[in-house]
Amino acid sequence: MQCKESPSTLRRRDSRMSSMTGRFTANVQCFGAMLLWASGFVSLEFLLADWGALSLNAVRFVVSAGFLVIWWLLREGVHQAGRVSWRKGLFIGALGWGVGSIFLLLGQRLSDPVTTTIVVAMMPIAGAAIEMIYDGRRMSFQLLAGIFLAVTGGYLTAGASFDESTVGTGMALCVVAIFLFAWATRATTRELETLTRPGQAAVTLSGGALILILLCLAALPFFPSETKVGTIDAARFWPFVIFVLPSSGIAQLMWIYAAGRLGVMLASFHMNAVPFYVMVILLALSMGEWEWIRAAGVVVVVLGVLISQIPSGINKAQTQS
Repeated sequence: MQCKESPSTLRRRDSRMSSMTGRFTANVQCFGAMLLWASGFVSLEFLLADWGALSLNAVRFVVSAGFLVIWWLLREGVHQAGRVSWRKGLFIGALGWGVGSIFLLLGQRLSDPVTTTIVVAMMPIAGAAIEMIYDGRRMSFQLLAGIFLAVTGGYLTAGASFDESTVGTGMALCVVAIFLFAWATRATTRELETLTRPGQAAVTLSGGALILILLCLAALPFFPSETKVGTIDAARFWPFVIFVLPSSGIAQLMWIYAAGRLGVMLASFHMNAVPFYVMVILLALSMGEWEWIRAAGVVVVVLGVLISQIPSGINKAQTQS
C-alpha cells in the first residue's frame, strides 16, 4: 500500500522546488546582465576617440533611464509615478549609480586600468560587507569559500597582477565606487519595496542620470575634452546603440531582478566573469584572441557561484518580484 504524503511535506517540497527554480532564473538573469554589460566595454572602444567620457556617460544614463521609465509606466500605468518615494529613489540612484560611476572613472584616471580591474574584482567582498552591516548576514564556510573562488577567478579572467597595480588615491576612489554600487543594489531592492523591479530600476537610474547631467553641465567650461559630444556615423551607430541601452538600461533591469532574488553578495559573483565575456565578444568580432587563463578564471568563478549557493548554507533570499 502506497504511503500518502502529508500536506506539510508537499508544501516543503513545493517550496524547495520553487526556491531552486527562482535561484536558477536569477542566475540566468545575472548571466544575461553581465553579457550585456560586457558588450558595453567592447562598444566603448569605438566611441571614446570621438566622445568625452562625461558626456558619453551622461547620455548613456539619460537614454537608459528614459527607456526604463517609459516602459515601466506603459506596463504598469502612469498612476504608478504618483506612488513613488521619488526623493528616496533619486537619492539612491544619484549616490550609488551616479557618484559611484564618477568615482570609478576618476579612480581609473588617477591610477591605471589594472588597478581598477583588481578593485572591481573585489565586488563580492563589498556585497558581503553590505549584507553583514545592513542585514546581519552570517558568513558560513561555503560562502567564504565561494567569495574566495569568485575573487580569485576574477583576477584570472581579468589577467590582472598586484605587481602592476598602483596603490593611492585612484585605488581608494575605486574601492569607494564598488561599495557604492553594492549599497545601491541592496537599497534599490530592499528600500523601495512598494515598487516592482522595473519601477525600482527606472527610478534609481533616473537619479544617476540626474547627477550626471548636472556634473556634465558644470564641467562644460572647464573640461571641454571630457564633455565633447561626438558624431554618430554608420561605423559608430550600432556600438552607440548597444552602449546606451542594452549594456546599461536592459542590463540594469536584469541585474535588479537577479539581485532582488539572490541578494547583492551572491549576484555580484557573476561580475567577475565579465572580462571573459568581453574576450568572447572580441573573438566573435575577429578583434581578439582566445586566452586559456581567462577561460580557467571563469571556471573558477562559476565554481564559486555553485558552492556559495548550496541550499544548506543559503540565507533566505529576497523574493519580491
